[in-house]
Amino acid sequence: MNRFGKHLLLTLAAAVLFSCGAPAPESSQPQPVELKLTQELARQGIAWADASLRKTLEMCGENFPIATEDGVWELGHDGWTGGYFTGMLWMMYQHTGDEFWKEQAIKYTWLLEDHKNDANNSDICILSWPSLDLGHKLTGDPAMREVGLTAARTMMKRYLPDGGYFQNWGSLGDQDQLGFVIIDCLINLDHMFWAAQQTGDNSFAEAAKSHAHRSRVAHVRSDFSSHQVVEFNPSNGQMIRGFHKQGLGDETTWSRGQAWGVYGFTRAYRNTIDPEFLETAKKMSDWFVAHLPDDQVPFWDFDLPPGSDHPRDSSAGSMAASGMLELASLLDNPSEAERYRAAAGKILASLTTNYLTKNLPGAPHGVLTGSTYYFEVGRSIDQANIWGDFYYLEALLRWLEPGFWLEGEN
Repeated sequence: MNRFGKHLLLTLAAAVLFSCGAPAPESSQPQPVELKLTQELARQGIAWADASLRKTLEMCGENFPIATEDGVWELGHDGWTGGYFTGMLWMMYQHTGDEFWKEQAIKYTWLLEDHKNDANNSDICILSWPSLDLGHKLTGDPAMREVGLTAARTMMKRYLPDGGYFQNWGSLGDQDQLGFVIIDCLINLDHMFWAAQQTGDNSFAEAAKSHAHRSRVAHVRSDFSSHQVVEFNPSNGQMIRGFHKQGLGDETTWSRGQAWGVYGFTRAYRNTIDPEFLETAKKMSDWFVAHLPDDQVPFWDFDLPPGSDHPRDSSAGSMAASGMLELASLLDNPSEAERYRAAAGKILASLTTNYLTKNLPGAPHGVLTGSTYYFEVGRSIDQANIWGDFYYLEALLRWLEPGFWLEGEN
């Protein structure tokens, strides 16, 4: 049995022992290392991302990698993740200037065009932003801009003016799903801010800002931990309840949800300069860092019982690290900025030392192992996923080249 299967069996056994009140087994997770990111270590991580992407391109055809099972990519075309793979290709082009990456990025960008009119897909923006928006920024192709704007107009159909947020679940206008919003949806707002900047039509930005404020008030608890899911009253945007979908429980903190908050509110601040978003991003980052285990890579839920060999979620680590690096770049206080940069560097050092797939037998796909897609249903546990790889590459480039931003700004 390979490492992936063994880890899943260990995890299930630990869960059974915990539920019965028996002592948890001693952890076999990676041991703490000297958690300092160096230029050489960052370059090693980027080199492995380069090699992994080339290997993935050989097998993808016209499909997109989502997550691995037993080290093998699950491929698909619909859903919410295709933009991440395309965005990695654009990042590699921006980083290297190599026409190979540009050609591949253009190919996969246009494979996502069909989503532009799909008002039933609440994640149309995260498909569009890392593909069409970044592609337009790096190439100036007006066709990419027009398709991106069509997607933004489609997303506006899901905006509920009375509630002040975007409908997150269900087909357009589904009355049973109108009230539910996940913190993950923050990642869709970048595309709406982009559309406002491109057109001068501030309605896109106003809707995005309103959604972010609704999420700030409802998803973020008073201690700056977070709910994944909130049910709103669609008629006035008031919170009815907070609960979990992928976390351990309604009052626990799913690590990827907390990372969505770190990253998403940082981006909201960048796009609005609203100090409430900045404060939220800082406090959620502080909470995230304060609750990390010794090796600085979170378990899939922060409230799992101590001492057990629980699966991690390295994608939550890479996402939070990238968000904290951007947060650091937006702060006026140098010592405060260095604190977030240092925290991100420790996470990235551990990911690069302990969690690269190149260190595993069997040549598994992907860049980072140790991610958990959906623990409760047993999907892609201790595996790779494309969003974790995206944020890892983005974070390394942000750390190595402080002037490097996906928008191409210096």
